[in-house]
Amino acid sequence: MRWQAVRRLLVFMAVITVGIPVVGFNAYVTRQRHEIEQKQQLARHHYIETLPQLEAAWQTQAEQTRRRIEFTRILEGPESVRWAALTTFLTAQWASGDFSSLVILSPAGDVLFRFGSEAINLNLVADTVSGGWYYSADHRELFRLLSTPLWLGQAGQGSLLLFRPMNTSMLRAALIPEVHLLLQGTSGILARSQSGSPQVIEPAREGLILVGERRVIQTHLPWPHPGPLAPTLVVQRDFIDSVPALEFMLRPIAAIAMILLMLWAGLGRWLSRSVRRIESLDAAALSFAGGSSSATAVPLLAPASSGNDEIGDVATTLETLMQRIEERDREQRAYLDTLAMLDEAVLELDATARIVRASPGWNRLTRSDESAAGQPIARFIHGDDADAMERICAAFRTGDKLQANVRLRLLGHSGGEQWVECRLIAQFDSGAKLTGIRGVMRDVTQTCLHEQQITHMALHDALTDLPNRVLLEDRIKIAIRMASRDEHQVAVCFIDLDHFKKINDSLGHKAGDRLLVSFASMLRRQLRAGDTLARWGGDEFVLLLPGLNNEEDAREVTRKIAEALQSPFKIEDGEYTVTFSMGVAMYPADAQEVESLLTHADRAMFYAKTQGRNQTCFFGEVSDKGGGRRELYIQNKLVEAVHSRRIQAWFQPIVSAGNGECQVAEVLARWHDAEFGWVGPATFIPIAESTGIISELGHQIWEQALQALVEWRARGQTLRLAINISKRQLFSAYAIDQLVSVLAQAGLEPSDIVLEVTESIALLDVANASERLEDLQHIGFHIAIDDFGTGYSALSQLHEMPVSELKIDISFVRRLHEPAGQSMTQAIIHLAKALGLETIAEGVEDEATASKLRAMGVDYLQGYHFARPMPRAEFEAWLLGNSR
Repeated sequence: MRWQAVRRLLVFMAVITVGIPVVGFNAYVTRQRHEIEQKQQLARHHYIETLPQLEAAWQTQAEQTRRRIEFTRILEGPESVRWAALTTFLTAQWASGDFSSLVILSPAGDVLFRFGSEAINLNLVADTVSGGWYYSADHRELFRLLSTPLWLGQAGQGSLLLFRPMNTSMLRAALIPEVHLLLQGTSGILARSQSGSPQVIEPAREGLILVGERRVIQTHLPWPHPGPLAPTLVVQRDFIDSVPALEFMLRPIAAIAMILLMLWAGLGRWLSRSVRRIESLDAAALSFAGGSSSATAVPLLAPASSGNDEIGDVATTLETLMQRIEERDREQRAYLDTLAMLDEAVLELDATARIVRASPGWNRLTRSDESAAGQPIARFIHGDDADAMERICAAFRTGDKLQANVRLRLLGHSGGEQWVECRLIAQFDSGAKLTGIRGVMRDVTQTCLHEQQITHMALHDALTDLPNRVLLEDRIKIAIRMASRDEHQVAVCFIDLDHFKKINDSLGHKAGDRLLVSFASMLRRQLRAGDTLARWGGDEFVLLLPGLNNEEDAREVTRKIAEALQSPFKIEDGEYTVTFSMGVAMYPADAQEVESLLTHADRAMFYAKTQGRNQTCFFGEVSDKGGGRRELYIQNKLVEAVHSRRIQAWFQPIVSAGNGECQVAEVLARWHDAEFGWVGPATFIPIAESTGIISELGHQIWEQALQALVEWRARGQTLRLAINISKRQLFSAYAIDQLVSVLAQAGLEPSDIVLEVTESIALLDVANASERLEDLQHIGFHIAIDDFGTGYSALSQLHEMPVSELKIDISFVRRLHEPAGQSMTQAIIHLAKALGLETIAEGVEDEATASKLRAMGVDYLQGYHFARPMPRAEFEAWLLGNSR
């Protein structure tokens, strides 16, 4: 090591010996360049200031000459004598003047008088005056022409044109020490400050140039007064080095020689000591790397730490590094101890998905004490979920994914199953090759059970636990496919209780709910194994009868149902006999599509009611007897009402759960017909959608609502509007553009509007719906999912939707008095908060329900407890009465 230091020192000295003169010469050249630039800039700045001053002085002298001529009043004398008198005056005064010639011009620009040789020979006076310069080719002399107004007496205001020669005397007057001046024109050098001044070898070049054996710094300055004949001032300054090059170089070379001798004399001792100190660093590092503690290795650093230099700094840094490594080891042990206490399992897998190591939480998840190291992860995963894990690992290997989340089941030691949520991230080397997988698993069994409950409630009616519309339509589709394959028939029966509203009005909604539950329970007991009974809404039920051989089989089932339901129902300590009207549509005789079957069954049910209720009608009979006339009449009346703009916009307040203030008003469509009275939205909205007038109907409601909002804003109210949009409107670009256009015309922002989309529509086509909702959100609209829980598909689809609010369906709110209903409502609220969404509870009918919902964390409340839907005038009166 010592010889290496000596060799490197010799090389260093050789480099220094050669390098310093080179650096010195470069410094000399740089200093000389800076000196040249400095002198050039000084000369430039001086004459940039001096030349305008010269121009100003000449103009002042011209004004003085004009005043002297005007003072004599010669030009006001008779024409016959004034020019001779002026010549005599100028001859006496001109010898000491700065101008060699002058010309007097009339107001029209004609020459009236000339004085001086240049003026006498001057032609084209107008061009000369406009240019400001005159060049005498005969005398190779340039003149600066200065023009000033001159009073000519009765002739008016003329001009005085003075000739200022640009000659040697002018240049000498502008000289400064060490400077020579040349005046360069278009035809060459016109004047010099002195006859012995250097010649311009390269007129266009600036900086240091050679003129014979002399070095001069040359600068070009354009004359401040422009013109075709304007000259250039060439400034030449003699350049003499302040320090000769030889003298500049000898000083550092002598100093280098002295320094090298001193280094050679004293470096040996320093090198020997430094090597010993470096060896102590090596010894301490080897000791610590061999497993010794810092308490053993640090004393070995004593020689290295003895000096306050870089080696001492390295010794201090090495000591600090040893202590930090030991501290990191202690933290790592503490981290592992913490992992041992966590319920989550932290895993590390190799590239083949074998477990390298696992935290103690893994044993708790699998309920096993055996070590999992070296085992494939697939061994612990349920067979139905193993493919999902394998697909993720394959995506990691190909680089298609860098991280992934997956939910799967683990197989416990005793054979039980446990749902876990895994978060996995791939580890790659510098060559982008998979080296391992790290992940965290946590137990989500209870969450899955809650989701299963939500799924059940989303596909079933909250009151009767019967399948809802979504599940019913799916089962009808399956029944149609099977009937088509097996050549069977399917019956769809639409059931509506007769006079159910009277029971609600007389006994209350709770009694009505108990009647619906009893009716559904009794009806379900009469069904075959493959039949499906669903609640359609309100007091309406739909019965699906698959696998029928003919229509007579359906008639037999409906007769048995009618006979079984003749018994009275016990409600509120009393017995009530309930009748119903049923309409039946057959596949394939009446229709081949789900929607058509339901529509025809509904028409048949309406016909049964028109025939006196408490009977069953088949669609084939209705079509034969014209039973569809009522629906056709309603359809025609609806089209007429839309075209005549008789559909009304009503408003229902949505209040803050915190302070009770109305912050949003939901806009609802209402229709009153002269014959049928108030027709419910559940009746006319589907007709509007099927007939294609839903967009026009929605546009009218939209315009009425915005007109009201504009007037409310003008009164200082800060309400927002919540408006439902249909499936046709959501997936129609024209309809959305029309909404935005009307909004802009009203002077409102999209942020003033909450667009409500039912969950079934949003999940009908998730990809397209998400894209449309993202477009609406980008425009600025707030998006709310309406009737949440009635069209549930999957939570993964919900968090992909760009929504800001969830409206909890009324069916959940009405079951708050039941433990299951309360737990499910709470689960929905927790889910919304986890996704960062606000919640609105529909159907709040009393203060007890409102208090429960507030305690559960609902953000907004809506229902009859606060106000029913109202026409605009009533709503405005309600707002006035409830304002704080």
